[in-house]
Amino acid sequence: MVLAPRSMTKGVRSMLACFLLASLLLSGCTSVIGPPAPTARLSVDVDSIHAGEAVNFDARESSTPDATVIVEFLWDFGDGSTHASTQGLTTHVYEELGTYEASVQVSNDQGGADLARWTIHVNGYPHISLAMPTTAKVSDLVTLDASSSADPEGGVLAFAWDLNWSADSDLDGDTENDVDSTETSVSLLLNSSGKRSGSVTVTDDQGASITRLWSIDVYTRTWKVVWEERRINFNWSGYLKQGETWAESHVPGTDGRLLAVNATLTLEMDLLPGTQPQDNFTLGITVPGSGWTDEAQTGQEDEDFTKPATAYIEREGMNPRPVGEQVFSADHVDELREQLLAEAGARFGQGEWVWSVRADDADPDFLVDGFDPDEGNDWDLTVEFIVLVPRVSELSV
Repeated sequence: MVLAPRSMTKGVRSMLACFLLASLLLSGCTSVIGPPAPTARLSVDVDSIHAGEAVNFDARESSTPDATVIVEFLWDFGDGSTHASTQGLTTHVYEELGTYEASVQVSNDQGGADLARWTIHVNGYPHISLAMPTTAKVSDLVTLDASSSADPEGGVLAFAWDLNWSADSDLDGDTENDVDSTETSVSLLLNSSGKRSGSVTVTDDQGASITRLWSIDVYTRTWKVVWEERRINFNWSGYLKQGETWAESHVPGTDGRLLAVNATLTLEMDLLPGTQPQDNFTLGITVPGSGWTDEAQTGQEDEDFTKPATAYIEREGMNPRPVGEQVFSADHVDELREQLLAEAGARFGQGEWVWSVRADDADPDFLVDGFDPDEGNDWDLTVEFIVLVPRVSELSV
């Protein structure tokens, strides 16, 4: 009677032990295998970029077993930045060059997780080193040197210079995209004052480009002007019969300012001195640009008619005479000379001058067999101009 209860107790214990063992085995299967895991899938729109550009990461193709739900995407971009989201799509900007191992961990509601990775290559931008002056004078030849520019990965660099943002050298309507040179350095002749602006673009062998703007303040030049007096002479001669006219045009003093003119027409003496009347010629001048016309007839200067007949045309004070040294600013000496000669109130006499000699009377000297052996006369015209010419020299400022 005593043994029976012990036997029953042992049997019950065995059954309980088997039940517990079965439960434990079933429970152990879950613990050893773990919760049902998702499958992570990762893709990118681009895996080679330049620093500062973005990569779009896509894990929407990830999956999880039936009856489970993906609840989190944990992103690690490999540059120290992380991000958690419930959506399988994100974007990240890589600021620094390098190679990065990006990953996403996909987790479901049962605690299962999986990891997918992608390698991102980030190319660095070249560094522009530009040596150049920031100020200069008109007509200076300056050098812009970018030859010390470098690529952080040691790549080969290409250069593109736009040397003048005020000019459209390729005629495409945009003054700021021209390629005027592809050398590492350029020489630039500064032909006008003001601010000269342009740019240099450096591109590496991976296509990363960086542009640097530059400008030079170009100053005009300062000149000293001293006016020098010069005399310019012209001479013409010929023979005219009565009723004939000679005319000649010229442009005197093109490099200066006309002050005065003195013209003398001299006729050859008749064959017999003292014979009356002497021939009568008219000297004329016309300056169309200044609206001046004048005439003078030949006449005798002595009472005994022993000197040839002459005619004079004179004019003084045609333009003002500058006093002392003058100082001017101009980009070029030729430009300054043009300004000086075009000064208002100082342009009289510029342009064409037309001289004329007309034989009004060529009276007979004496008749030979009833004929005049000399039907005209020889004449000589001498014209002297007094001209002020600007002597220009640059002042060092």
